[in-house]
Amino acid sequence: MNNIKKYIVISFTYYFLLVGCSDLNKENIIYFGIAQKPQNLDPRFQSDAASERISALLYSSLFYFDKRYEIKSNIVDWNKVTPLKYKFKIKKQLPIFHHNKNMGIEDIIATLNNLRSQHKSPFYLELKNIKNVIKLSEFNFEINLFKKDSNFLSRLAFYVLPVDLLHKNHNFSTNPVGSGPFKFIEKYPNLKIQRRIDSQIIELVNIKDPTVRVLKLLNGEIDLLQNDLPLEMIKLLEAKEKIITLKEFGANVSYIGFNLNDSLLKQHKFRKSLTLAVDRQSLMKHFLNEKTRVAEQILPPEHWASEKINSLNYNPSLARKYIKQLAIDEPIVLTLKTSTDPFRVKIATLIQKQFDSIGIKLIIKSLDWGTYFKDIQAGKFQLYGLTWVGIRNPEIYEKIFNSKLIPPEGLNRAGYSNQETDALITNAKESNLWNKVIKKINADNAFMPLWFEGNFAAFNNNISGYYIHTDGSWDALTTVRKKYDDFN
Repeated sequence: MNNIKKYIVISFTYYFLLVGCSDLNKENIIYFGIAQKPQNLDPRFQSDAASERISALLYSSLFYFDKRYEIKSNIVDWNKVTPLKYKFKIKKQLPIFHHNKNMGIEDIIATLNNLRSQHKSPFYLELKNIKNVIKLSEFNFEINLFKKDSNFLSRLAFYVLPVDLLHKNHNFSTNPVGSGPFKFIEKYPNLKIQRRIDSQIIELVNIKDPTVRVLKLLNGEIDLLQNDLPLEMIKLLEAKEKIITLKEFGANVSYIGFNLNDSLLKQHKFRKSLTLAVDRQSLMKHFLNEKTRVAEQILPPEHWASEKINSLNYNPSLARKYIKQLAIDEPIVLTLKTSTDPFRVKIATLIQKQFDSIGIKLIIKSLDWGTYFKDIQAGKFQLYGLTWVGIRNPEIYEKIFNSKLIPPEGLNRAGYSNQETDALITNAKESNLWNKVIKKINADNAFMPLWFEGNFAAFNNNISGYYIHTDGSWDALTTVRKKYDDFN
């Protein structure tokens, strides 16, 4: 940990020599420092957390999940007529799109049908079970399914787009037009959005380096930041009198993914040895805030489908024993791919040292987000580190572990294939009871869950109305305020 402290001291010294003490920003703008900029502003084609978080501000979702992971809608009422038929009635006073068009039934149906035709959209597979969508009146429509689906409504958690722009093939990625609490202003040099209720502008400032992000907050160049900070930076901010900090439990699970087609990683005992070699408690203690919790599964403890599982405790001696039993030719070399985010690279470096203690040389390959995620989608990895964000439906286990959903058919990028698991998934979809599936995936060490990372936010004392969501969303930007007189 001394190297981290040395790095911080050097960074602070360099930064202040370079920029000096700048004037505080005085514009009617709240500057929000983020580690990763949104990659796609079109909600039909998003795959990164930042894009999903900004979409929740720019668009209105047909259905959404509340804090208890139960499905809700502010746009429609619904009735399950039969296991294969659902009827919907649109509510009064629907949102108004940013180009001043009232949302109506045509927008909902057009968005739904458009998503059903977009093969590159993650919604395409979600909606394949829809047989047809029928407009019954100006306020009512029905959806008929090919087969019953106990979690069907959760598949309708998509953002509604205006039908007139859909018909014009409007580019929502460069010029998003939704009906959310914020409207889009500009994308470059930084993404700017404007709150509709009071015209407050939020500028999302992309600052990859966590040290620079903290320094800019202390220097008044940004007003607010959230997450993606090492523990040393968190403690530094907590010690500053003029900085307000918040912490909360998190629901997003960080993990290491395996390529099960790899000659080493396809061996269960080898995967288990890797899990035994990672001292999660130590990493959490020295690098993450105290709201971080060890993970043994994808779903957080608060989720209704979460299963109680005994932790696989750190045991490098047993890991070395397993590796010796496998009689693997030495040297054992693995490559872990990660993003260029310094925070993630540092965690990878600490895991690298722990792997070294059991005789495994870990090569870390950090890539820009676009290249990195394309490699994961294409299965071009041995190991990779990611965080699942906003997981609310237990059917995530089907999406990423069903043998029929190996790319290009689905999201089973690890290449996990097990007939027993497939049967358990089929039964779970029927009963909506996922405990056996969760336990089976855990027993197979099909991936390495690390932790549910605790949330952290920090802002200058002229900022008010900000709070933290468990899932790490940016929804509190709808209530944040900025005053100038209180900051001195």
